[in-house]
Amino acid sequence: MHSIGILAGGAACADLLAQALPPGLWERCRPACAGGMYDLLVVAPDWPVSRPVPPGLTCRALLLPGRLGPLAGDLEAGWVVSYGLTPRDSLTLSSLGQDGLCLALQREVVTLAGRSLEPQETPLRGFAGAEPELVLAWAGVMLLVGVPVERISRYDFDGSAVDISAADSKQ
Repeated sequence: MHSIGILAGGAACADLLAQALPPGLWERCRPACAGGMYDLLVVAPDWPVSRPVPPGLTCRALLLPGRLGPLAGDLEAGWVVSYGLTPRDSLTLSSLGQDGLCLALQREVVTLAGRSLEPQETPLRGFAGAEPELVLAWAGVMLLVGVPVERISRYDFDGSAVDISAADSKQ
């Protein structure tokens, strides 16, 4: 099982993840704390740029908003995946409208099991009215733990259409 730490300035990211992640995956999430070691560390979009990160955090993979990229230098991470609404971000949205969202992997993303995901786009549904960066944080968690892109595109907001049993296992 992968350990997932969340570094957040408020409750919005944890609230969305608690609602949107399948229960078995949400149970692996914990608030990140000083000296914590995680397979995946998620920096929420509301983390204040001026706030220092807790000392001694280490992770295999770091998922953070691209605009908070400088924080990556304050953390020990095996690799970094950025998310946001700019072309520089690894995970972004290629369309954002009333018909839904379209997740775009701008460049190769490596899962926690070491599987490479090639650049691609996939529609997302069920996120009407959700903050785009929070949806991207959710998608990043799902992809990095190894939930296949095709399963993510069939996702229902209550998590009922996503079976994480086929996700990458910890190797």
